[in-house]
Amino acid sequence: MRYDELVAAFERRPDRPATRLVRLPGLDGKLQYNPCRIADGDRTLLAVRVESPGSYWRDAASWDPEVRFFEPDGDGWRPVADAPVFAASEDPFAAWMRDRAGRRRLVFGVVTLDHGAEPPRAVTRFYAADGVASLEPAAPFLEVAGMKDIRLLQRDADVVVCGRPQGGRAGIGRISVAVTDSYESVTPELIAAAHVFADQVHPETKLGVNELHDLGDGTVGALGHVAVGQEGSTQRYCAAWWTIDPQRLTATDPVVVATRSSFPPAPAKFDWLEDVVFPGSLTRLPDGRLHVVCGLGDAVVAEATLEPSAIHPPLAVV
Repeated sequence: MRYDELVAAFERRPDRPATRLVRLPGLDGKLQYNPCRIADGDRTLLAVRVESPGSYWRDAASWDPEVRFFEPDGDGWRPVADAPVFAASEDPFAAWMRDRAGRRRLVFGVVTLDHGAEPPRAVTRFYAADGVASLEPAAPFLEVAGMKDIRLLQRDADVVVCGRPQGGRAGIGRISVAVTDSYESVTPELIAAAHVFADQVHPETKLGVNELHDLGDGTVGALGHVAVGQEGSTQRYCAAWWTIDPQRLTATDPVVVATRSSFPPAPAKFDWLEDVVFPGSLTRLPDGRLHVVCGLGDAVVAEATLEPSAIHPPLAVV
């Protein structure tokens, strides 16, 4: 399907999300966006991309993103005092995994840039620790050059890996899937050889995964983004949901769960990014509704509460 068709189907639905903007303190006028939620022991943290308004990825002198961590403080958030700061890093993601010894480990990832390439090349870096406070920004265990939007999911017997290749069968950006025994077995070669879902959407529409969920029946739920547009021209991103069967190598059509018009007005980083929603994490609330944290317009953090009918099949209550 085309991007506009997916958005039109969302706009016909009665179960629209409730939304609000999220303001994070202590950032001195910097942009704050593209968060992910991390349940770390008895704490709920947000990892957030923070950068100057003039930061631009093609200009090494101006590019200054960091990933910082925040925790709840009454009705708002405060910086986490014992958390590391990831300099020159964008768009965090996280998943709890098991190492080969069976120990529970937080696998955390960010995207950085290789400014020695022209244009600058994305490099995804992965870290593993007992929790957020133990993450070491100088010590990634894996780097994957040339790809963003790589996500991992721990299941009972294996690990599912989704990537976002471009070029060839992947066109301007598609989803790939591979399965391995452990996060410690994930390599650039495994990701490069993964199965690509080439026909999931129209060739002019892009897809990316933001978070994976084990649905318990052999399939995987994907919170992700559907997008159109190129650098420097109007770009449109919306939050979406679909499912993947890693064994049968099938994927459902994406279903839009939020568009930029779902949220209150707020300035974008650039005018061509005004129609951008970049979802980060999805959690099922005790009452069955769904909570999603997002970035809007490469400039602000927001959250949406969805009705249970927004996605199918349902998630487990947490």
